[in-house]
Formats: sequence, C-alpha cells, structure tokens
Amino acid sequence: MTWNIFYSYAHEDDEFRRELHRYLVPLEQKKKIVQWSDRKITPGADWQSEIRREIDSAHLILLLVSKDFLASDYCFGVEVDRAMERLKQGEARVLPILLNLCLWDDSRFSQLQILPREAKPITSWTSREDAFIEVAREIREIVAGTPPSSERADSAPAASEGFDSAIDLVRSQVRSYARLYERIRQRMPPSHERTGRMEEVFDRMGQLATASYPLLDELGASPSPGERLAAVAILQVFASARYLPFLSKLVRSEKPFVQFHAIKALRFAVGAVEPPVYAQLLGAIEDGKAALDAAGASPATDRQRLLAEADQELRSTMSSLAAPSPPSTTVRSDASH
Repeated sequence: MTWNIFYSYAHEDDEFRRELHRYLVPLEQKKKIVQWSDRKITPGADWQSEIRREIDSAHLILLLVSKDFLASDYCFGVEVDRAMERLKQGEARVLPILLNLCLWDDSRFSQLQILPREAKPITSWTSREDAFIEVAREIREIVAGTPPSSERADSAPAASEGFDSAIDLVRSQVRSYARLYERIRQRMPPSHERTGRMEEVFDRMGQLATASYPLLDELGASPSPGERLAAVAILQVFASARYLPFLSKLVRSEKPFVQFHAIKALRFAVGAVEPPVYAQLLGAIEDGKAALDAAGASPATDRQRLLAEADQELRSTMSSLAAPSPPSTTVRSDASH
C-alpha cells in the first residue's frame, strides 16, 4: 500500500525539502510513496484547507527541524499540533529530521527518534549527500511496512457526549498552555524573566489540575515536554503511587524547570501518600538525589534542598511508625477503699 508523505517545513528551508524529495523519488516511482508539500497548492486555492486535508490524510509526516521551523508559529504551532495529535491516535507516523543546530530537544517532539541518528544535523555532515542517503534509507525502511490506519471507531455512547465535550475543552486548554511553555522555553534566553513566565504558565496548569485529572495518563505518556509538565501540575495536587516512577524519570531526564516541579510533586507526596507507599516513595527520592549528584548539581540548589527535606521528613515519619509504643500505665482505682 502507498504511503502519503507530508512535508512540514519553514520556507527558508525549501532547498532541503527539495533535495530530500529528490532522494525519495525512487520510492515514488515504485508506488511506495506519494510526496506532498505546500508547493503543490495552486494559486487562488484556500491554502489552510489544503494543508489541513493533506496532513489529515498523511501516513508519514516529516518535520524538517531548524531554527526557522521552530520560530514559525504555523509550522511549530498548527502543523506540529495536528501531527502530534494524529500520532497519539495511531493514525500517522511523525519523523523529525534535523537540518541545523537548534533547540529541538526542548520541543514537544523531543522524545521521538530524530534523523540523522545521534541528532547530527544535516548541515554538520562533511558530505550532505551521505546525510540525505541515511535519512532516505530510514524512510525506505518505514514505508516497507503497512501504513497506519486513519479509521476511527465511533462507538462512544450518546450519554457520554456531554463529558467528552467538557474534557475536550480542558484538553484544548492544557495543550494551549503546553505550547505556550514550549515557545517561552525555546524563544527566550535563560533569565529570571523566562523562569517567571514559565512559572505563570505552570500556575495556570495547576489551576486546571482538578478538571484535567482524567487526562493524567495521556499527559504523562505524551512526547510533549509541555504536556508532561501539565501532568506534574496535577501530581502536585493529587499524589499517586503509580506515578512515582514517572516523577523519578523526569528528575533524571528533564530540563531543570521540569525537574524542579517533579521534585516538588515528590515533596508533596511525602505528606499525602499512605504508609504502605513510603518505601517506594523513599526509593524515588533517593533516585532523584542520585541523578542530581551524577549531573553535578550543587547541594545548594532548590532541587537538592527540596529532595533533602523530603528525604528527612519521610525518614522521620517512617521511624516514628516503626518505634515501639511506650508501655501503658495502669491506674489503680481506690474507689473501693
């Protein structure tokens, strides 16, 4: 079966798009793929409708990632949003291709396998031809399989339509905040102002924690850093033993801002979970401390301080529970004398 390929790219990178297109022509000639980009839109056509139709029918969405791509509100916003939504639904594959050095690892698709492998940008290769050949071979392997299905089962009972509508509104708002967080992180240089702006977004996520709790599994499994941050906002309000490994993983792998709030969620859990979970929570806290130590974090950082406080409070609570109760004192009654 033929794969429909959609190119999402900044027009500043059209040279790269055209070059990759040429390397994939042999697959097109074998009817393995059909390639589409907005260069195929005819004059006078409704270009937004055309793009929406093509991205919705694509089996493989190629993100040509560059500094210009990340700076484009349409590419990084509308097209990436739709691509990630279809990826989550299992309707399409999404493949980022790194063109030049940029902060792609702070993007919502940072957990996807990027090409060329080892995240070596195409412009960094001694031979650009070798880079494109590697990317083309990877795409050839993908399209050798069966394309994802875009068919959706419409089996939800009518009684749930009101709930679905309400949760969709919450999901839309959470994603809006997630995108805002990612734009701030990528486009502002490190500063107190940037941190303050990110804290404002996180506070808004926290205000939605009760309403967005049903989305916790979805947000925690998301490839979007902003949506994972929204999951952390929920876990600062609702402690969950099931999500302790998730928080521990964030402390090991995320940027300092997300790390900090994941640690705050662990700190909150100390006073919120039941005693049977204490040992698991202590393990998560110790994993976090080891991760920060391995990364060379200073003991004076807020992250280290919060983990130390959580560790101390939890151990104190566990010790008090394990301590034997003092012997009871029997009071002798003299009423009969």
